[in-house]
Amino acid sequence: MMNKKFFGLSSAVVLLLAGCAADTADVQAERAVEAKSYRRSAPARNYAPRMAREAGADRAKGNFRAPAGHQMAFTAHLRISVGNVREAVDQAREMAMKLGGYVKRMDDNSVTLAIPVGKADEALSALKKSGVLLSQRIEGEDVTRQVTDIAVRMENLEKSRKRLLALLEKAGKVEEMVKVETAITRVTTELERLQAQQKNLRTRVDYVTMYVTFAAAVTRHIPHNTSPIGWVNSLGANLLAFNQQIVNNDDSLIIDLKLPAGFVKNGTAGAVSGNNCIIELARWNNAVTATHWYGNDYAGMGFYAPMIEKALGERFKVPVKVSPCKIDGYDAVVYTVKPVIGKVAYTYRVAVAVVKSKVMVISARARSIDFDKALPDNAWQKMLDSADF
Repeated sequence: MMNKKFFGLSSAVVLLLAGCAADTADVQAERAVEAKSYRRSAPARNYAPRMAREAGADRAKGNFRAPAGHQMAFTAHLRISVGNVREAVDQAREMAMKLGGYVKRMDDNSVTLAIPVGKADEALSALKKSGVLLSQRIEGEDVTRQVTDIAVRMENLEKSRKRLLALLEKAGKVEEMVKVETAITRVTTELERLQAQQKNLRTRVDYVTMYVTFAAAVTRHIPHNTSPIGWVNSLGANLLAFNQQIVNNDDSLIIDLKLPAGFVKNGTAGAVSGNNCIIELARWNNAVTATHWYGNDYAGMGFYAPMIEKALGERFKVPVKVSPCKIDGYDAVVYTVKPVIGKVAYTYRVAVAVVKSKVMVISARARSIDFDKALPDNAWQKMLDSADF
């Protein structure tokens, strides 16, 4: 009798395991019935993916709308031009947390956000306002079938597990118990695997994954060479190049002048302030006015002035403020432009003086808010007054 009982238990275990590994026709039919039942009553069942509470009625409108009776997993890909990449990344992170989301990944110029689906349109709008939208792509994947399939499989495994637990109570010998417990372990492992898949699907449905890449806004390139003089065309080209390495050394600056308070030397070509206002110094060969070089036949400031104004106007597409002056007794002109790049205001100011065989250039650049703090008009003028060519 015991052998017959053990044989019966073993057969039952084998049949249960076989049912877990491959569906019979009866199981497939049962799945179809379960699927219909699930679609009718999914929200009330324990294994149904719960929607983010914040979504509510918002799920039925906006860019992340799911058709009735369907579960959708949305992703958004954005590329945005901004004035300050690091600040934009930090602001995106703070925005996600404020809306009840979180950061999945973040680096120097990009961030991957998980936003509750009901707040996704609000997040999308906020990101667009952070700069200039270069590209946008929204994708939606219908995961209804996956959700239903996993739910039905989990319910069938739960039924199998209950049957095995019932068999375990009837097992008399150790061998019988080991066999049943092994089967229970297999079913439990498969159930846990499906639970992990279900949790992942739930997160994909409840949250929109937003892949956001920020690109530093660049100054407009001059479409053609405004002048045949290279250094004139290059003025302002590096407005957003703020990654300057501070180098303290004993070399003299290209132009002898007194740096404003709050600035330190950056090699021999300039200085930088604590808030990244950068001063650059340059010295260029002056043009001669004769086919053969004779004495002091050099071009004057009047030759360069309109050329520089035109070049800066072409580059930044904003009005150029022109202020003639004297620096160290030589004719000079100060040019100021205030472009808005990636919705951030910048200031670029350059003083050009003709000193016989050389042209001296003193420029400064920063975000306008930083420029005004580090180099206000009186500090700029004091620096020019200290210049010794």
